[in-house]
Amino acid sequence: MNRIIIIQGPTASGKSTLAIELAQKINAPIVSADSRQFYKEMSIGTAKPSKNEMDQAKHYFIDTHSINDPSLTSAGYMKLGREQIAKLFHEGASDIVVTGGSGMFIDALIDGLHDSPSDAELRDALHEEWSKNGIETLLKELESKDPESYSTIDTNNPMRVLRALEMIRVSGKTLKEIREIPKDGINYPIQRFVISWKREDLYTRINMRVHQMIDEGLFDEVKELPLKESILLQNTVGYKEWIPYFSEESSYDETISMIQKNSRNYAKRQETWLKRYSDLICLNPYDAVSLKEQLLSYI
Repeated sequence: MNRIIIIQGPTASGKSTLAIELAQKINAPIVSADSRQFYKEMSIGTAKPSKNEMDQAKHYFIDTHSINDPSLTSAGYMKLGREQIAKLFHEGASDIVVTGGSGMFIDALIDGLHDSPSDAELRDALHEEWSKNGIETLLKELESKDPESYSTIDTNNPMRVLRALEMIRVSGKTLKEIREIPKDGINYPIQRFVISWKREDLYTRINMRVHQMIDEGLFDEVKELPLKESILLQNTVGYKEWIPYFSEESSYDETISMIQKNSRNYAKRQETWLKRYSDLICLNPYDAVSLKEQLLSYI
């Protein structure tokens, strides 16, 4: 029987390690749903699996795209991910492990998406408008055309605002009207797992991971990237915090502290996202039984 095993949850919770251990045990490939690990220029700051870890299990959707062409939307990932999963099952895989902290991309892959009208030329025009005039004019347009979405959207995330306006302009509908169109879920059984850390312990792990990233060369990685030209980087924790540093508006230590703070806030949002799943199986990292053995007892 074909089956998809999902390991998702907050950053620094140990998803990748558990996924690799499980993949080795059940001889399964890993399909990444991490929306930043797709990009080959972003490795240390995204906690991308190391070469040694990649050698331990076959991975898909790692280093597949470039930040110079950040075109892999949740809709694009849904299409490519489903095609890859179908191919893997056709080639003989009985289980596939899906892992990542990007709830939106996992949901797109598994549950499908509402019809999302798009137009590449309009998207480019919106990006140019944002670059030239800032976000305020676009926010006023969103508030005028779709007050409900304006009241709930993260107005500090230009990518979300631009995407919302793209759909609204193309369709002439509000996002709520678009989302009322039925979704088409994936046609395979799934099991969904999360590693349930106490929040204070998760935050400690996050703080330690940031220091580990620094030790591994995050600063050298970031200084080679076009931070001020890339919306993707400007909306990625671990990268965007360096913009004020290079503008001499914050110190090195303040930058590291801000990465830790934003990472903790991101983890909190990821935990909130998890509350929508009624089928979520929680694994206990404090148990004497290993996480791998706990998971195996359910499958």
